[in-house]
Amino acid sequence: MQIIAATPQTDFAAVADLYYRTWQVAYRKLVPKAYLDSLTPATWHPEKRQQNTLLAMDGDQIVGVCSFGPARLAAYRGHGELYSLYVDPQSQHQGIGRALLQAGLTRLAAQYATYYLVVLTGNLPAINLYKSAGFHATGIKREAPTPFGNLHEEIFANTPDFK
Repeated sequence: MQIIAATPQTDFAAVADLYYRTWQVAYRKLVPKAYLDSLTPATWHPEKRQQNTLLAMDGDQIVGVCSFGPARLAAYRGHGELYSLYVDPQSQHQGIGRALLQAGLTRLAAQYATYYLVVLTGNLPAINLYKSAGFHATGIKREAPTPFGNLHEEIFANTPDFK
């Protein structure tokens, strides 16, 4: 497995499919079933973050994706954000997520003193991974509305005093 930066030639349809497959497995007990059922690979547009995306490759197959960049939430302008970290369900528990996370955080830390991520409340495997990488629970909770009910989220940050 190697980690590479995405390029304009990256197969972003394969990345979107990886997002879709990961959501179907990782979030099946965390989000409304109707919401998961409404998703398709076309839901995602990972090509929009091409310059801030890392890929875990097993040969020519994309088995993981990490994207990051400037904060998307207006309240946190000037900070960095880890947007996503997904590993193909068939390739999980092999250290791929940890390796992608570390590579993404190295890039974020080069540009931002503080950075954060938003994680679904109850996503314990992800929360444990983020904590092991030095993230701290901020106590900040969010609700993201969908037509099928709200998604409950929490913000974790690289510093314990992030507000």
